[in-house]
Amino acid sequence: RNLASVCNGAAESVHLCDYPAADDAVVDEALSTRMNLVREITSLGRNARGAASLKVRQPLAKVEVILADDSHQPWLAEHAALIAEELNVKAVEFATDADQYITYSIVPNFKRLGPRLGKNMPAVKKLVGEADGSALLAEIKSTGEVKLNLPDNTKFALDEDDIEVRLEAKEGWAAAQGKGVVVVLATELTPELIAEGTARDIVRAVQDARKARGCEFTDRIELALVTESAEIREVIEEFKEYIAAETLATQITSEQIASVDSVEVTIAGQVVKICVHVVG
Repeated sequence: RNLASVCNGAAESVHLCDYPAADDAVVDEALSTRMNLVREITSLGRNARGAASLKVRQPLAKVEVILADDSHQPWLAEHAALIAEELNVKAVEFATDADQYITYSIVPNFKRLGPRLGKNMPAVKKLVGEADGSALLAEIKSTGEVKLNLPDNTKFALDEDDIEVRLEAKEGWAAAQGKGVVVVLATELTPELIAEGTARDIVRAVQDARKARGCEFTDRIELALVTESAEIREVIEEFKEYIAAETLATQITSEQIASVDSVEVTIAGQVVKICVHVVG
């Protein structure tokens, strides 16, 4: 047989084989649960970043994680570096009280309550709106319901399905809530954090310039970063080793490289010209 017939025969044999069956006995349920929790924390953290208009490349001081069930907290603490890297934060901390970072506002589930309340719907809306959202939510979680005194002197009980919980972060924080976890990001940006964020933006711009230049992944380069901004020059000097390591630059200069076209970009509101010259 020729090579083509051999290959076709092999392909037919593969397609006639059964898919391997999963062995549920070797599944680590605890690890799966923990990794799903890590994914939820990082997803909520990114949502909080987006809501606060904070770029992914901008480092933040810390994230606070508040777990409804803290049985997995020791494992999460051991793997905090993974969460920190995914969320680009300097520290991962765990808290037990979300109220110091967020406030809750509660609104009635009008679609669910309307047919049951009728003319009393506006009164319930007013009572819920004036209540302490955190206290009301805590009572529902503790007892399963909260009872309201209506204007006609009757009582009406609300359960968890009868309300919608809206979370609002306090000043200096951005927050997002999942089923069993609240994730809170510190949003205050120090000069040091801003400088590091600018350095990361520079790296990203250089990587784009490498790609446009047709560089191979392993190509070493001479890099020129030309700008009139004193602030950008200070960042380049402070983070020169980091920029060089991330972009495979053997040297970084502030002068245009002869016979190499530059790419002009805007970083932190300042114009920077990038020259990439492959060496070796």
